[in-house]
Amino acid sequence: MAVDAAGVLAGPMLVTAVTAELVYQLVGANMSSPQTAELNAEARAPTIDKWVRLTNAEAAGWILLLMILARRLWAYVLLGGLIAAVGMWLKYRYAISSGLSDGQPGTESYA
Repeated sequence: MAVDAAGVLAGPMLVTAVTAELVYQLVGANMSSPQTAELNAEARAPTIDKWVRLTNAEAAGWILLLMILARRLWAYVLLGGLIAAVGMWLKYRYAISSGLSDGQPGTESYA
């Protein structure tokens, strides 16, 4: 186990920090944007797919870079990236489908 000059266990510290950040990011990603997309699907549906595609293209670039940097751990980087990208894509697909089919008025005003 790696110990730095101050005697800190770097491995457990980094794993704990990364796991906490993952939870924070999941909450932020899942609670705001897909919900807003569902509530305002009628107005937002035409552009949401474009932004999901652009975001996934950017994410693919980051995943590729991290795979190169990770060397022999590249498969774990790919796995994590694919789980996240496909998960968010499915959530937006569901949000738009659900929002367009429920017939409820949106929550935004465009006047």
